[in-house]
Amino acid sequence: MQTAPPITSPYAPDLAKVRAWLEQMVRAVKFVELVAAVLSLITRMASINAELTKQLGNLRLRRPRSETLARVQDQLLFVFASAAIVTTSDGEQPQREKTKRRRGIHPGRGKLPAQLERVEVVNSVPKDKRICPLCGTPMKTIAHSVCEILDVRPAQVFVTQRLDETVACPNDDTIVSAEPPPQIVERGKLGDRMLVEATCNKYIEHLPVERQCLHFAREGVEIAPQTLGRGVNATIDLLMPVAKLIEAQTRGPGHLATDATGLPILDPKAPTGIRTGAMWCWTNARWVSFFYSPHGDADSVRRFMGKDLARTVQCDGTSVTAFLERSGGKRPGCWAHGRRRLVESARQGDTLALEGLRLIAPLFAVERESSLAGDTADQRRARRRERSRPILDKLQAWLEEHRGLIPPKIPLGRALGYLHRQWHRLILFVDDGNIELTNNRRERELRRLVLGRRNWLFTWLDEGGERTAAILSLIGTCIAHDINPRAYLHLIAKLIVAGWHHDNLRDLLPDRILAAHPDLYVGDHSALAPADVPPRLPA
Repeated sequence: MQTAPPITSPYAPDLAKVRAWLEQMVRAVKFVELVAAVLSLITRMASINAELTKQLGNLRLRRPRSETLARVQDQLLFVFASAAIVTTSDGEQPQREKTKRRRGIHPGRGKLPAQLERVEVVNSVPKDKRICPLCGTPMKTIAHSVCEILDVRPAQVFVTQRLDETVACPNDDTIVSAEPPPQIVERGKLGDRMLVEATCNKYIEHLPVERQCLHFAREGVEIAPQTLGRGVNATIDLLMPVAKLIEAQTRGPGHLATDATGLPILDPKAPTGIRTGAMWCWTNARWVSFFYSPHGDADSVRRFMGKDLARTVQCDGTSVTAFLERSGGKRPGCWAHGRRRLVESARQGDTLALEGLRLIAPLFAVERESSLAGDTADQRRARRRERSRPILDKLQAWLEEHRGLIPPKIPLGRALGYLHRQWHRLILFVDDGNIELTNNRRERELRRLVLGRRNWLFTWLDEGGERTAAILSLIGTCIAHDINPRAYLHLIAKLIVAGWHHDNLRDLLPDRILAAHPDLYVGDHSALAPADVPPRLPA
């Protein structure tokens, strides 16, 4: 039986067309067909309205910072959420541990960092209270109780007045003047420390150059944003060779992983004045390299990796990196992406999606145990084969059972479709202890760029994108090595300006400079106890 065509589109109804059709049906006395068509239209519009209302409610719903099963269950407003329990691979149902609240006497404030300078300020007893009220004898100091308070010295802007000496021979007309010392910006009016500070403020604290100039203006110092901006660019250009060495280290042997985000580029030749470039974040152990490309295509991945494409590169399910598998490489998947689509479905009230989350949760529990135990790659692989493989078998059986019954275009259907398409990539982590369960580390690294992008909005042309990639590579690698990035940038900028030889630039990499300058370390200092610490680099 052929279905009658709809009266009008349920998404954008044409009222004039509907009115004309109704009048035609009434004149033809076709009331049965009229009622059936109107009911069909109303039913379809009600279905669309319900779906849009659900999507709108999901967008307005405040999301937790985590997509773990426990957070999703706590957020749901449905009755079934309170009954949802995490099931382990052994079939047990562990109860969530409750945090014990501290009772009784407060333990007191925590100790302040021991490496900070201590400035003693004596708080003396007033003179009128230093006389004993019983006998009138002056009292003597017997002890001081120490109270430590964390404080700060506000930054001060000052002028360095350099006196360039000129000497002359008393016997003839020979005159010699001292040559000006090297600067980041030759004969510039802004000092090197100010330029490095401005660079750190922009890319570490996400403070735009214009806002920094406003801060200086409040101190009575007028600095044009163009002048400070050009100085920041010159500072990054000075550090660019070190960033290129970090890129080479990241590209070297080891476990590569990547993710990308957009970067607004201010370009007068673009139709709207702004176009979007791509910023790739690559990691390899403690090396972090940002790589800018005008386009986020497969060619940008090839340009970073070079000729060695038959490698393992962890990433999300994007088709941009699909050529790596055709070249003999592997693309381990990301379980955070696989879980995320089920989370979206569960937030819309889908109980079957919540069941899938209960099956995935033990995978993350196994990884958490491995991390707390400090497993090596081989130990992690053995743990995954023993604990994670049965979980995956159970999850795959659940996936195959429900995938053919769920419409592919609804949220749960898209979630199941993603898991099915990516399954051969999602299970690669079981047989390789170096592969991570998720690609979340790259997303965390990119968050540093995203926070800055929200403040300084865009960069200038492709050169600005390459400079942004270079400075973020230096900062990200410093943080991965537990090094103070601000102090590190000040140190290597000073050394390069002073004439550090280009052949020895590798000694300025974070891992090597940390051995010579352990004071830059901000992690656990007990981990830094090398027996053969090399001498400090010259200042």
